[in-house]
Amino acid sequence: MTTPPAPDTSPWPTRHPRYTGVNHPLPPQRRRWLHPAADIALAIGLLVIDVIAPLIAFAFGLDAAGYQMFDPAADNSSVSLTRPFVYVAVVGGIVLVSALLLFMARAIFSVGAQVLAGLVLVLVAVIGMNDAARNTHPQPAPTSPSINPGALCRSGGDNSECGGS
Repeated sequence: MTTPPAPDTSPWPTRHPRYTGVNHPLPPQRRRWLHPAADIALAIGLLVIDVIAPLIAFAFGLDAAGYQMFDPAADNSSVSLTRPFVYVAVVGGIVLVSALLLFMARAIFSVGAQVLAGLVLVLVAVIGMNDAARNTHPQPAPTSPSINPGALCRSGGDNSECGGS
């Protein structure tokens, strides 16, 4: 046997628990700051990941570029390092996006660490790509035009001062 509900109570809630009435809207929600100790611990953990992830990405980039790591007889001199550095740049971009998400979560120490780590990764990747491109496409050595030794005069005086006379 069940007892029927009281006539003045509804089976469904009629209002929001924090709603105080028509003339008083809900107070605005404010995000709380992450506790500083938790923020610093999060920053340290993410920095550990920021060290490991680019190394893994660089290794996958080397593999994708055709570098044979465990073959001592392989000739890896023609392998370009541009692709591995592109992979590291992508990881740096992901780190910067994670800094944006941490900013929205109000984890200030973690944001600073992630922005610094992301910028370092992107900078290292750009410098590495530039160096790899320079090594794969070296500039030709400058050729000196054949110079008439008689045309080189030391002080502009008479012919006795010119080298070829």
